[in-house]
Amino acid sequence: MNKANKIFFYIAGISITFGACTKDFQDINTTPGLPTTTTIPPLVNGVISTLFLKGQEQAAIHNEYYYPVTQLATISGNSGYLVQNGALDIWTDYYAALQNLNQIQDKIDAYTGDKAEMDNVQGITYILRAYKTLRITDQFGDIPYSKAGRAYANEAANFRPAYDSQESIYKSVLTQLKWASQHLTTAASTPGGKPYVTLGSSETLFNSNIAMWQKFGNSLLLRYAMQMVEKDAATATPYLQYALSGIPLIGEGDDAGMWPVKLNNYVLNDSRFWSFTSHKFVRLSTTCWNMMSDGTAASQIFDPRVALFFETNQAGNWAPLKPGSTASDNTNPYQDKRDATFSNKDNCVFSPFNYLIVRDIYYQPELFMTAAEVHFLKAEALARGLGVAKNMVTAGTEYVAGITSAVNFWYFIAHNTNVTNDNWSAVAPASPTAAQMATFLANPKVAFTGTDDQKLDKIYAQEWLSFFRQPWLAYNLWRRTGRTPRDGSPATYANFNRLQYPQQESINNTENYKAQSDRMGGNSTTVKVWWMK
Repeated sequence: MNKANKIFFYIAGISITFGACTKDFQDINTTPGLPTTTTIPPLVNGVISTLFLKGQEQAAIHNEYYYPVTQLATISGNSGYLVQNGALDIWTDYYAALQNLNQIQDKIDAYTGDKAEMDNVQGITYILRAYKTLRITDQFGDIPYSKAGRAYANEAANFRPAYDSQESIYKSVLTQLKWASQHLTTAASTPGGKPYVTLGSSETLFNSNIAMWQKFGNSLLLRYAMQMVEKDAATATPYLQYALSGIPLIGEGDDAGMWPVKLNNYVLNDSRFWSFTSHKFVRLSTTCWNMMSDGTAASQIFDPRVALFFETNQAGNWAPLKPGSTASDNTNPYQDKRDATFSNKDNCVFSPFNYLIVRDIYYQPELFMTAAEVHFLKAEALARGLGVAKNMVTAGTEYVAGITSAVNFWYFIAHNTNVTNDNWSAVAPASPTAAQMATFLANPKVAFTGTDDQKLDKIYAQEWLSFFRQPWLAYNLWRRTGRTPRDGSPATYANFNRLQYPQQESINNTENYKAQSDRMGGNSTTVKVWWMK
């Protein structure tokens, strides 16, 4: 994989920043007249530039582990990819971003004017910190945090940071998310009559749309309060009550993520498509298939997303692969020769992902938070009485809204993908009619019927399906609930509870690494993260 566009590395607990922007982000990270490494706007976009998924992260972790672990997909052979390579990608990327976030915070703290003027900048910084930090701690567990990412201060004490507990990180970051929710404002002036400081056109994620930042931050608060509720209901419940009190959340058309076309036409080189064509073994699992179809005949398919997510094998048959099966399919249906001859699937035996959902490097987003996820979180809260009174009727309404939103989102993507080598819009099926959706929602596997416990399982199942291209969230849901769909439990993925710390930590941050490893009983994938049952 070409790493030439990497500008950060992490050594001995030290984040070293070579610049505030990557090559592709250079134009949008540059504010005329401002030094690119010493002012807030380019530092913010330095963080935003790290929000794209990395290639090794997708190939070695998502495709090799998270998909088969969660059974959203399975793999038909041994790719040779090492999970540690992907873990290093995530680790390095985070500590580069954390240094930028800490420098931004220093500048906010040093502001000598009316502190309220910085409320929107502070709120955005807290939200970016939350998204980056909670995502990495969910994967590794305890991490260096409060003393990390401060090498720019050139203080030796910060070069090899100690590890913070995941519990303390969660509590700190959720407090900041609530602060952001209560202080972000679309008003022009502070109570003291001063204009709020704005990032203006330099903020490229939501283009300084404060209302969108509010929705994103509030939705993150809902997600992560739910994530920890099994472990610490006393802390999580007030956050759930607040998030479900009517504050703005991500809704239809708000789906948040990195949309390349909106980010200076960023090109996902060495990323999405690379991760599939180089890791050729990802296939449709029987687990996923059984939640979308009643058999292998086309007439038995009831979920309208099948035609978007997957393809038939080379023989034209729907051929799911059971997780843990020893059956092999060493073919590569993700090669770019399909750009010229789409039907050439390299004689694949089992059904692959839809080539058109992985081929695009120009348009389709890498998602953070969708309206569908918000609906399912609300449905779970209502079904369990978490933060709100239990109400199975309203839970059912949110459940159906979540499914509908997920279906509509992917048909929107299919109908609007028309880029080089991927004109999905020309061949995508029409959106399902109201009658077709009604039939889908009435299928016994989908219909919101049965006992309250069975209904909750259906909420989890449909939320799991909605994470089709967010396998790290499906992984979180499986670890949190233990109730996502399964078709057997292959030993290969038993007790895969976390990513191991990168090997370089044992070399460059030896003392703190050893203390942490001893505290948790070893740097093992079988160790549960704090919020797991």
